[in-house]
Amino acid sequence: MRGTGQVSPGRPRPSKPPEGWSALAPGAESAAMALLVIGGLYWMLTIGTRDDYDTGYGGAPAAVGMLCMLVFAPPIVFVLGWLHSCLSTLPVVMLSNALGMRTRFPAPRWALPVLLLLSAAYAAPPAALGAPYVTTCCWIAAAGAIPAGVAVCARMRQWARARVRKGILIATAVAVPLTIVGGIVGYTTGLLPEYRPPALERADFVGEWTGDGTRLVLGEGGEVTAHGLPVEVWGRSDTDSCTGGGTWKAMDPTGRERAGVSLDVPDCGKAELKWSVAGTAQEPELFVLIGDPDGGELRILRKR
Repeated sequence: MRGTGQVSPGRPRPSKPPEGWSALAPGAESAAMALLVIGGLYWMLTIGTRDDYDTGYGGAPAAVGMLCMLVFAPPIVFVLGWLHSCLSTLPVVMLSNALGMRTRFPAPRWALPVLLLLSAAYAAPPAALGAPYVTTCCWIAAAGAIPAGVAVCARMRQWARARVRKGILIATAVAVPLTIVGGIVGYTTGLLPEYRPPALERADFVGEWTGDGTRLVLGEGGEVTAHGLPVEVWGRSDTDSCTGGGTWKAMDPTGRERAGVSLDVPDCGKAELKWSVAGTAQEPELFVLIGDPDGGELRILRKR
């Protein structure tokens, strides 16, 4: 009967959870680690398609990043996989089991609703900081779906932890080369095209651009009013700012240089006066990279 803790006749009583936290969700940490490995590999393979601001992700920086990933990734993946199982899969399994013992529905049927409710709760803090709530919730739920599914399936079939981990290891060994081949095919066929900045006309630059403490007002007649232009100061990690008025002109792309705007502000001769185009045609951006191309300070302006 519902609410009494009794189990309906004819329905098998949920088995008592085995001892040990990892036995409650067999293989959960291994499944989370496998997802991190595949996701990290995909990120490294496609990083060249996301160099929106010419920050130098290709070539030597990418090679150094890959080397660092190979050295430091194993312990990081282990810790993150363990944390994910503690914060996501383990609560899903425990709550599902508790609901299965107290309702008409067996525990496995509660896994998905519990995962969605837990994801909704975890998405609230990022949303309070400005992240899109629905998107964040979906990403959290997607990251927890496979580990939770593996744990629930293992408990239903009473698989040992060693068997679950062995299966995940085999699946990962197959998925890694498939991911590499998929990345190569994506590049060669154009399914993973490199980022291309939007082609803006001169009229598209006219207007107000703001962001990161800087404000540019580009007039149709070539006049500009600048507030908070960044000024790099040699020997210091921070930057100064400058305010003034002057003129601007559109720059066409030349070789490896992007299109953008060039400012002539007499009162700010040492400021960053060349801003390049980024973003999309629907949401264009102007940016400047101050200092080291591989680790400098990035300033981004968006049109209002």
